[in-house]
Parts: sequence; C-alpha cells; structure tokens
Amino acid sequence: MRPHLPERVTAAAGKVRDRIDPTFARSVLVTSASAAIAWSAAETLHLPGAIFAAISATLSVQMSSFASVREGVQRLVGTLAGIAVTVGVWHAFGLSPWSIAIIAGFGLAAGRLLRLGDASATVPLTSLGIIVGGSAVTEDFVWQRVAATALGIVVGVILSPLVGGMTPRERARHKLTHLSSEIADLLGRLGAGVQGGYTRDEAAHWLERSRDLGEDLDDAVTAVDELARQARWSPTTPTTRVTPIHQTLRTLEHGVQQVNSVARSMFDAAATPQAPHVPEPIGEVLTAASEAFTAHALQDTGELHGVLDELREARKQTLRKVRTEVDDTGVLVLTGSIITDIDRMAGSLERSAPALSVGLREPSPGIPAVSEILPAVRLAWEKALTTTGKR
Repeated sequence: MRPHLPERVTAAAGKVRDRIDPTFARSVLVTSASAAIAWSAAETLHLPGAIFAAISATLSVQMSSFASVREGVQRLVGTLAGIAVTVGVWHAFGLSPWSIAIIAGFGLAAGRLLRLGDASATVPLTSLGIIVGGSAVTEDFVWQRVAATALGIVVGVILSPLVGGMTPRERARHKLTHLSSEIADLLGRLGAGVQGGYTRDEAAHWLERSRDLGEDLDDAVTAVDELARQARWSPTTPTTRVTPIHQTLRTLEHGVQQVNSVARSMFDAAATPQAPHVPEPIGEVLTAASEAFTAHALQDTGELHGVLDELREARKQTLRKVRTEVDDTGVLVLTGSIITDIDRMAGSLERSAPALSVGLREPSPGIPAVSEILPAVRLAWEKALTTTGKR
C-alpha cells in the first residue's frame, strides 16, 4: 500500500522532475558523494589535509566525468606530474615568487602537452593547493597534502564514470545510432526536397548539415576507439564484440561520404546557372535510402533487409523512368552519379561492399573476458569427468 500524498505535492514533484536534467542531477550526486568519501577517507587515515582530498575529488569528477578513459588517464598523469614538480621546486628553492611562477607555468604547459583543453587549469590549481599554508610549510606538511590530494584524485577517477551513465560499449552504440539517425534524417529531407522542389538556400543548408555529420563521425570514432582500448584489458568485454562495432563504424563512415556527395550534387544543380536539374523520381530513391538508415539505427536486421530490397526496386524503377522520359545528357549523368552513391550506401548497409574490408583493423590480443574463459573451463571439466567415468 503506497502512502497518500496531497495532490499539490504530487504535482509540484512532477514539475520538478520534468525540469531537472537527469545527467546534471547524477553529476551533482556523484560529485557530492566523491567529495564526502575523499574527506572521510583522509580523516580515517589521519591526513591533516582532508579538505584538499575533497577539493581534488570534486575537480577530478567534474573534469573527467564525460571524458574517455584515455583522457581521464591523461588528466591524472598531468596532475601527478604537477604535484611532483611542486614538491621538487619547493624542496629545491622553497617558497618564492619564482618558485610559484615555475609551478604554475609548468602545470599549464603539462596540461597543454597532454591536450587537456579547459581542464589544463586543474593541474596548476591542484599543485598550488598543496603548498597553501604560507611560511609554515614543512616537508611533512607537503607530503601530507600530496597524499590527501592523490587520495582525492583516486576517489574522483573511480567514481567519475558513474556520471556518464553508460559503459564504453553502450556509449559506442549510442554514438553510432545517433550518427545513423542523422544520416537518415538528412536523406529524408533531400528526398522530400527533390520531390517537392527546393531552393538554393535549402540546398546550401543541407550541404552544411552533411558536412556537420563529420563531427558526429569523429565522436563515434572516439567512442569506438575507447571501446577497443577498454576491451584489451577488461575481463568483461570480449574483443570479438568490438569487430562488429568497427564494421558498423566503417559502414557509417562511408555513408557520411556518400550523403555529402549527394548533397553537393544537389547544391551544384541549384547554384550553378544552366546546370542540369535533379529529376523528381530520384526523391523516391533518397527516401528509401533514408528508411534503410532508420532501420539500421534501430538495429532491426530483418527490417533492414526488407527496406534494402525496396530500395533496389525503387532504384530500378527510377532508372527506367528517367531513361525513358529524359533526353538531357547532363540530367542522365547527374542521375547516374546520385544512383551510384545510393548503390554504395546499400552495399555498405548490407556489408557486401568490398571497400569495407580495406583498412579494417583486427582486435589486438588482450586479457580474455570471463565469457570467453568460462566456456573453455566448463568444456575441460566435462572432458575430465568423461575420462574419469571411462576409467
């Protein structure tokens, strides 16, 4: 039996829930928990600088929560390097304007070399925080601050993945699905534009959008590379699961190139005086290609095969119609160019295009996952039991 809440309270809670960004709320909770855990751990270890553990944990979570493991390691290495330089400079020169300048400058330089971006400032901030205390700084004091700061960084690095809410495999699939959906949406707009007529400004906007897909592709490449690195040492992610995701990435990489080519052809047809126009039947083929990428984004293999069959039929009907009704050589050449791009899209989606295998990286050997080890162990055990029974 659920407790009864007044209607006003329920309505107010619903409004608050709708307005709160789940990712931001998770970030607040994880950051707060990291700071509290780091402070408690420092107090338990009797480190005088417990507050510095909380500060470094907070910075670590906020700067690394949405970064990849590689970026997180880079930030950790940069911060540790800054701490090492701080201790070395302080031990050699003590506290002076020159030593402070060296620490701050080296911290920013280390962040720049590691390509930390906006997070570069955390390196000198964390390093300078160690020697806060004025002229009363002693060697024991510095090492206690170093221990507290390192403790906070470790706590932050451990808990920061909780903010993202996704594993590397889930993040890679999410990026690939988003990219496939964006390609499908743009192809749908191109198809509708051809069928209903489009202006030069609309064609320019579509061409710009097709080029923006490169940024989504870069995000997908980063996510898949991160998954491949994680699979090499993770006992829970078999490297065999990375190969299909690499193949999907290659398919979408080719798809981005082809949709950009189609958008460019349509823009040139609208922007160039006396250029051949895109025939209206091409719109049906572009729409069918859009539906194919939508099915690909939904990871519905059965639906994808059916849509690809419809795409091939639409292509055949379009070519027959254009060749029958159009006498302009320029229009025929333009039609052939767009149809070639669509054929390549279809070949990539069904993974029959030979170009997909060129440059495809095989997964590097790494730690076998539990799912790969256990079947082998079970088989060996069954063979042992069988041998014993025969004896």
